[in-house]
Amino acid sequence: MKLEDKVALITGASRGIGKAIALKFSEEGAKIIINYNKSEQEAFKVFETIKNNGQEAYLMQADISKHIDIRNIIKNVMEECGKIDILVNNAGMVLRNSFFESNEESWSSIMDTNLKSAYFCSQIAAKEMLKRKTGSIINISSNSGIIPRKSKGIEYGISKAGMIYLTKSLALILAPYLRVNCIAPGWTETDMNIRFYNDAKARTDTENIIPLGRINKPEDIAKTALFLASDDSSNITGEIIIVDGGYNLKSLK
Repeated sequence: MKLEDKVALITGASRGIGKAIALKFSEEGAKIIINYNKSEQEAFKVFETIKNNGQEAYLMQADISKHIDIRNIIKNVMEECGKIDILVNNAGMVLRNSFFESNEESWSSIMDTNLKSAYFCSQIAAKEMLKRKTGSIINISSNSGIIPRKSKGIEYGISKAGMIYLTKSLALILAPYLRVNCIAPGWTETDMNIRFYNDAKARTDTENIIPLGRINKPEDIAKTALFLASDDSSNITGEIIIVDGGYNLKSLK
């Protein structure tokens, strides 16, 4: 197994991409820290699935938009497991408001949840990882952080672009002992987008503009995260892997 005896903290692991990563990592032998904020029932289902498969998991509630909660969850991981090998900064939110609809509250909500959390989770976890001179940090960004759009969600895109900058900077700061990489998914079947993807016409219209002809399953992102967490990518750091079926290439035409 590729992650045997590794301890992995995955933020926002109760649903969607975070859930898929938690399940995939557990299949490969990792002990999983399932972080959630409000989705307790969904988080418990992930916990039960992992335990029923004979793997080790821990449930840890925390609002990681708050610095004190981040400190506490890393402290709890160290007390329970004695180490942290892998951090996946996955927790995020989206507000589909336009530039002129945004305000200070919407800006702060997006930035605190998507970017501030990744920054301080990485900072506090990296201090523990560096004591053992090993570790992998994986940031879940979005192709929205790469491709400018006129559509709604500018604050979301800015926060995800920030995660890309953070990834490259931390790769330099934390080398040679820690690796820091990023996944930038395109459209993905998650609860965040379920209304859109349940609309047959909207789904077809979307898939028609993707070169490979389909949107992501959460498992597509989980498999990429496994690659970045494992020794298969032992000489890779500071990279942004776009998983969007080639949609980003359309901007090159």
